[in-house]
Amino acid sequence: MNAPSRPENSTTPKRLLKPTAWIVYLVIGFEILFMISPAALYFYSLYGPALNVLNRWEATAWLTQFFLPHISTTRSPVLNALPWIGGVFAVIGAAWFLASAGQLYWNKFRQKGLVTTGLYAFSRHPQYTALALLGLGTLLMWPRFLVLIAYVAMLFMYRYLAALEERRCEAEFGQAYRDYQARTPPILPFIPHSADRGGHPRIGLGALGAVASIIAALLIGFGLREYTLSEITAVYPNRAAVLSPAPLSEEELLAAYRTALKNSEVPQLLARFGADPLVVHVVPRDWHLADLPIDLEPGRGGHHTPANFDRRYYKILFSQARTHEKRAAGKDIVRSAYGVDPLLLVEVEVDIAAGKVTAIETPPAHVVWGDIPTPLF
Repeated sequence: MNAPSRPENSTTPKRLLKPTAWIVYLVIGFEILFMISPAALYFYSLYGPALNVLNRWEATAWLTQFFLPHISTTRSPVLNALPWIGGVFAVIGAAWFLASAGQLYWNKFRQKGLVTTGLYAFSRHPQYTALALLGLGTLLMWPRFLVLIAYVAMLFMYRYLAALEERRCEAEFGQAYRDYQARTPPILPFIPHSADRGGHPRIGLGALGAVASIIAALLIGFGLREYTLSEITAVYPNRAAVLSPAPLSEEELLAAYRTALKNSEVPQLLARFGADPLVVHVVPRDWHLADLPIDLEPGRGGHHTPANFDRRYYKILFSQARTHEKRAAGKDIVRSAYGVDPLLLVEVEVDIAAGKVTAIETPPAHVVWGDIPTPLF
């Protein structure tokens, strides 16, 4: 991102391209808000309803679902590390962006002309490189299919904007900029620039490439979701998906679930709700997850997931799956569910000799930030 002020002798094609560039900048602005919105509570007043609109139709409900673990500790060290890697990428990307922008505008303030040193010695558009890294980090932390599509689309937006800026820089700096192009890579080595003989970005070709890349990314996303479902602690009895975000064994998960059902009041209450299919989350009593409506303390946010927890005590959230496939069973409950309607919160104590229900509560209607599509795993 090394664009100077526009030359005085701008041609008609350049004047026509300027509105397009501003539209793309506007889209990127919305994309940045979209990427950071899950991190800020006050954004949910707009973010949540927008996601819920998509959930009205089966054809779009899958867009709000997660394809990587967000609240679960899995059996895969790689999957468990992704949110932490995402956080590191986001911090580095934000710092990289601020540093490159500061270098560019300081250079302009001092009227030094073309910027070719510092971060600009490694990339002709370090700000776009930084935004790409920041976007990848937020994607790993909030891995919804919708965010995946937005991220891939934005990579192509960055490419398009970079091509426009390169043309402006060539007009301003001439051979000096062409020499700089020859020795310095663009945004990223795997996102090359594409221009026709006149130097205009190939919009049609770029759009086809973007669509093909989005389709490929979605196929990878669905594959990652299947791998994630194979690595979380889960059982699928009857018309229920019983999941635990904690690293439990299948025996521990079933013991807690069966202890709850042995209490006659629990099946009776569930029958009264007519809940089918069910999503059941088994959470250690010591754990707190703001992404599940499982804690009765109002306004409590964040996650508290200690590795050493008492394996005798659990909170069990019984919920009705929000799904357009009412006859879904097994893993299809998780694949099709775009959220849950909480029904019962049961606390159980499990030991080797016997288990017992210690409390039956009405869970909160929503998570702390309202009625939004929350992750199931």
